[in-house]
Amino acid sequence: MKFSYYEKIGNSVCCIDDNLPFKIPSNWCWARLSSITINYDNYRKPVNLTERKKRIADKEKDKLYPYFGATGQVGFIDDYLFDGKYILLGEDAAPFSDKTAQKAYIVSGKIWVNNHAHILESLILSEYLLHSLNSVDYLNYVYGTTRLKLTQENMNKILLPIPPIKEQIKLCQVILNANSFIKSIEASLN
Repeated sequence: MKFSYYEKIGNSVCCIDDNLPFKIPSNWCWARLSSITINYDNYRKPVNLTERKKRIADKEKDKLYPYFGATGQVGFIDDYLFDGKYILLGEDAAPFSDKTAQKAYIVSGKIWVNNHAHILESLILSEYLLHSLNSVDYLNYVYGTTRLKLTQENMNKILLPIPPIKEQIKLCQVILNANSFIKSIEASLN
């Protein structure tokens, strides 16, 4: 029998836990974030704005690379640390208390990431993981009074329902269609 990548990792990612948040279909499984991603946080390198300005002074735009933080691109830099497709999830300075705000985003290509975002390579469909991470209630995972922080230890504990790959694709398409519909309604109102 031939197995997809998801089915091969499926047996090892399933979580057995007495306190599961809700019932899921029998062909789905619960997984901790640490079992469905590869974490590259130890390769992050912050560079302050003054240093970045010095590094990019007099350089052509096509010789610069995006520099990312907790909530998206925050500038450019003259080198890159990563080359591939990753999900960045805010570590601090992300809007964790706003349930509708984006806390994770997908980046690809040659990039540099500072220490305000966790860097994850997805072992499941990246787009499904992205939507899942943006629907998590982070108040159970973050701490702090003035600036909420999602430690790597707490991030790894995040529990997500994981469907088979075909269902991940279908769910992402439904979300894409719904978002397009919402944007068209918003555009017609403006």
